[in-house]
Amino acid sequence: MKKIIVLGLLCVITLTTTKANLITNTESAYVLAPSGLTLREAPNRTSRVLEVIPFGESVSIILEDSTEVKTERIDWVKGQWKKVSFEGIEGFVFDGYLSHLPVPLLDFELVDSDLDFTYAFLSWMDYRFTEVLAADTIVRENDFTKVIHHFENDQELIEKDESTFYMVNATLSDVRITDVYNLLLSMMPSDVNRKYVQDSSVFIEDASGELAQIKLLLDNPVNIKKLNNGQINIKLYSNYTGCTL
Repeated sequence: MKKIIVLGLLCVITLTTTKANLITNTESAYVLAPSGLTLREAPNRTSRVLEVIPFGESVSIILEDSTEVKTERIDWVKGQWKKVSFEGIEGFVFDGYLSHLPVPLLDFELVDSDLDFTYAFLSWMDYRFTEVLAADTIVRENDFTKVIHHFENDQELIEKDESTFYMVNATLSDVRITDVYNLLLSMMPSDVNRKYVQDSSVFIEDASGELAQIKLLLDNPVNIKKLNNGQINIKLYSNYTGCTL
């Protein structure tokens, strides 16, 4: 049975020990924290602040020979303290807000004030990823149209146009569920809008206590889900007629 918990203001921290690295197979990563990410002198939240790394900037991860690292959970974001270098300064950051996902920096990748993520996400993926096959198009009766885009690394995006709604259904590889959530928050036009989305977010754990699903209960809803194969599926809806593929 799944346990559903709505995002609140309380910050919950859980420490465990693991040998896994959450940022893998990469020497660098991008900051997805909209307000920036704190670079600290030591790997904990009370050590001296060296710098605040702005949103969208990249850091170089300093790979160290360490057999055990601590995994920390702040609210619903799980991560580790990683030693990094930023503009010649070395220190430690919480990597729950680092990702190798491309950062949305252009106007067409940002959400309008109507809080409809659909077209911003579609534009972001179309601009930042490379299609490896020509798109497949399926047309059926009753105003049903579906276009399937195939991207590198077994990633996929499906556009579905029906008479009452337009949906984007994407599958991403080598990414955490909170990476996708932080990505969406970074697409917001203002802190006020971002706070509204956070307050409309529902986090769902699986039987083992791991975060398995995030729902954004908006007029144009979003559902982010971790699949059994480790990929992350995201469905975004735009509830009105008139989209033309």
